[in-house]
Amino acid sequence: MNNIYLKKIPQQGFATIRSSLQQFVQHSYQMQFTSIFWCICGEALFSIDGQKHRFRPGQTIICPRGCNILLLDITSDFSARLLGVSKHIWLAARSAFSPESMEDIERIPHAGGNSEQEKEFVSNIFRQIDLMEMMIAENPESGDFCRKNIILSVNALLLYMQEMKNKCEQANKGAISENRDKLFNEFRIMLTHKFRKERSVQYYADKLKISTRHLNTICQRASGQNAKEIIDQYTIIELQVVLMYTHKSFQELVKEFNFPDQSYLNRYFKRHTGYSLSEFRAKGVMVD
Repeated sequence: MNNIYLKKIPQQGFATIRSSLQQFVQHSYQMQFTSIFWCICGEALFSIDGQKHRFRPGQTIICPRGCNILLLDITSDFSARLLGVSKHIWLAARSAFSPESMEDIERIPHAGGNSEQEKEFVSNIFRQIDLMEMMIAENPESGDFCRKNIILSVNALLLYMQEMKNKCEQANKGAISENRDKLFNEFRIMLTHKFRKERSVQYYADKLKISTRHLNTICQRASGQNAKEIIDQYTIIELQVVLMYTHKSFQELVKEFNFPDQSYLNRYFKRHTGYSLSEFRAKGVMVD
């Protein structure tokens, strides 16, 4: 770590620098001060306290005092801004956040900079920090004023990271929900073509490349029924329609719907409707 940068932090309470972080490549380093990193360009693979993270342009990450960082890999164009702060400034800046909130945002890269507004927001914070550093260098007596502004700047960065985390979680939830809807629709389409021959939940789960448990969860959330209940509902409705509006024999239904034998089909139908095949045909009324 740059010696001038490190000396400034205890002297003025903060310091900032733009760096390629080459000193961290394949060299473990224990952070002497809490630092916030902002990736400007390039890409790096970090290990922070043993956890690997990919660090990309626009992302921010907090490395608390005492944590161990190691750069496992780095692109030739990698560059980042660092903001190191004293314990006093760090505690003051994070005082508005609960311990649980801080655990959620420390040591984890947070996406950002995906829009011009986001880039400009973080750039403006670092420009403000640069101004504070110039002011304190020109006039040491302005130190208290500058440190108070740095506390506000760090607080703004923390709020930004929390907001990026929340946006990412919402986007992930939306993607998960969209994927579930897509899988449920694929299941229903497949079922429409296959239910006469295939009534195994495992069959449809395998075709969708998911577990039966996942398929049941998707169906339950989308319709309030598990996959087996939906399969049986399709089958029973179609059986009732065929019994009411055709003259097909029960044996023909056994073959058409791929049941082992007529006795099995009859038990299956009665379990779901309360009527045997012959009773239902004689009654001629659909059963919910």
